[in-house]
Amino acid sequence: MSKGPSHGRSGALDDITDWMRQRTEAVATRVRPQARALGHELFKAAIRTGAAMPMATPMAVALAGAQALMQERRGAPPPPARSRKPPIPITRASPAQPKPATATVTRQPAQPLVSSLAAGARGASDAFTFGLGDHLGAGLSAAGGMIQGRDFVSGYQEGMAAAQAQDAEDWRLHPYARATGGVAGTGASLLVASPLALGRVAAGGVRMAALADVPRLKAAAGLVGREVAGLTGLGAVNGAVGQVVMDHALGRGSSASDTAGAALGGAVGTLGLLASRRPQASAALGGATTSMTQDLLGGRPVSVDEALQSAGLSGATSGLFAPLVSTRVNRLRPSEKGKLGERLSEGRSHLRGDAPREGAKPRVPVGGGKVAIPDHQTQSGLYVEAKFGPSADLTKNQKKAFSLDPDGFRLDHFLPQDMGAATAAIASNLAMTASRPRAKTDGSSPQNRSRGR
Repeated sequence: MSKGPSHGRSGALDDITDWMRQRTEAVATRVRPQARALGHELFKAAIRTGAAMPMATPMAVALAGAQALMQERRGAPPPPARSRKPPIPITRASPAQPKPATATVTRQPAQPLVSSLAAGARGASDAFTFGLGDHLGAGLSAAGGMIQGRDFVSGYQEGMAAAQAQDAEDWRLHPYARATGGVAGTGASLLVASPLALGRVAAGGVRMAALADVPRLKAAAGLVGREVAGLTGLGAVNGAVGQVVMDHALGRGSSASDTAGAALGGAVGTLGLLASRRPQASAALGGATTSMTQDLLGGRPVSVDEALQSAGLSGATSGLFAPLVSTRVNRLRPSEKGKLGERLSEGRSHLRGDAPREGAKPRVPVGGGKVAIPDHQTQSGLYVEAKFGPSADLTKNQKKAFSLDPDGFRLDHFLPQDMGAATAAIASNLAMTASRPRAKTDGSSPQNRSRGR
């Protein structure tokens, strides 16, 4: 083979560097499967170690692998006379000033504002799609490559490597824009979820928005500290059990750090619900707490991306389930609502540490030969009446009994949205747990590595 520049149909080559580039591309074409696979491994290794790499285009990945294969087969790096710079050009340089093969991947944008906005948009997309945007883009790219005869799996892996590299670069160059976009995407997912549900369900002509505005009876008893503690504990159990159940269902082992993080997230979400009465916001708070706590307890850097995605998915799931369940419960017959209220009231007495007495319902004289019949009497002698629904109210005799001895009676008033919020808390926890990636042990996070969803 001639050492000088060769000539073909395309004209004379500029110099030996162009000859080497075309030679590498030809090799990459002939050994594309091996080159692409090796290039993909080199790219992932560069991401893990923080080494610089060129843009993660499919051709760049294949060329990197082809270069490595050529050097491996020769057993030595190419002679200086045949290559004044790397076979894979990362940045154009004059032959008199060769650059190392690991030239920096940092691209200084000509328009920093545009680059920052793009990073924020990618963060919003990831959060709005609950982290599935990268997978969707890689899948579409791989499907397009199949038309050209490429393998879908390797094409998908290359697409994910490119998306993960872009995420890492966004966090490095534009952390505030990326985080702001993630928050915006999470908020958008929460705003979209409720209207989707509210637009589809109605209960007796009353939409959930109106149902949520129904006040409780003025005489209804508020929560005491013991109830708050008990409900918070139930929230923690919900989080831990949901983690274990979903890990088992998905065929993955449950770690102590993940279970503990889920328990804390469930407890925080329950406290938020009791304080705000807003299922979506409290579910989002619980999801973010679970994600960050699992990272901390697992010895991994806290992933802002995954925390926002967990918050968005938890809040959106709650936004869908809460109105659906609330309106369904509100359609129950009055007798069914009465029985449900009685069961909930008995549970409340147990949480207060004052269990109901066994036996028939008590009868309380109110004068004139009339009696009021509360739903149950506790061990301490307190009479308890339970009401359920937006239109429920005390009877005339019950009102008189309460007025005669207000300290001896307790009124529990439950609403359909209470059941919706409780069900939504369970559903949102399961959805978030199922979507969250398995615990990593490499101490990586989306800010400096690819996400492993």
